Amino acid sequence: MYGILTSDTTLARTNVGEFVHFVADNVSGQRGTPLDGVVNAVACWGNTEAVRDDPDCAAITTQGTRATPETEGHHWGTVCPTDPDYRAGLLNRIETVGNGGDVRLTTPGFPGGGFCRCGRCERQFETSEFDDRVAWRTAVITRFIREAKDRVAGDLIVTLYPDPYPGNLRARAGIDPQALESVADGFLVPLCSISYETTYWVESLARGFAHELGDLDMPLTFQLSASEAGVDRLVDVTRQIESYADAVVYGTYEGDFETVREVIHRRGTATPRSQPV
Repeated sequence: MYGILTSDTTLARTNVGEFVHFVADNVSGQRGTPLDGVVNAVACWGNTEAVRDDPDCAAITTQGTRATPETEGHHWGTVCPTDPDYRAGLLNRIETVGNGGDVRLTTPGFPGGGFCRCGRCERQFETSEFDDRVAWRTAVITRFIREAKDRVAGDLIVTLYPDPYPGNLRARAGIDPQALESVADGFLVPLCSISYETTYWVESLARGFAHELGDLDMPLTFQLSASEAGVDRLVDVTRQIESYADAVVYGTYEGDFETVREVIHRRGTATPRSQPV
């Protein structure tokens, strides 16, 4: 299966591909009106506007580093996942968006292995049943995603950080795919690049995820970016990953939409997962 991801309502209603992901809420903090008949994507803890309005709500390390767009390695602001007011508002938003059907969660975990060490997180960890901080963080995120699922009328798709090395998703973001098998309805991994001048890493990551998640009964989608990639290059990248996935979705805007249209046309019908891992 092939589909598109866009924040453009006009493109979202264009009959290209077999499904559409629509960016209802993005990491800038901007919210849009969700659409019917699509997978509406909701940014979870990634919210630059919220962090700029209240810097104290951003996740923090023991060294005092905040997860802000200005921090090296961070491209947006990330709210601490134990912030009770933000969490409640986020779940309410997911319920509103989820009334229309399928939802995709983006930025659903902690922003890195060193986060969060705010006073609230420290107290919650110390009074929890866990001796291991990674296990505690994973329980925090799993519980949140479980509550989000209860608020969605359709399927819930969880975005995974593109790191398939065993244990890294738990250590980095607090996301445990095995724990989410009975909760989520699918996983999506973004494998985005501006132009895909080199492509070996794309196949390597796709193969790694197919191997790491191979024992789970869970549809796997890979996301590619059409930005500055020509048709032939994007077709080539698609060929390298599609046998490891159940679907491929292309992030697109008006300027590169014709590229995506042509790529989907060339690829035709879906190629089932069959590549040995």
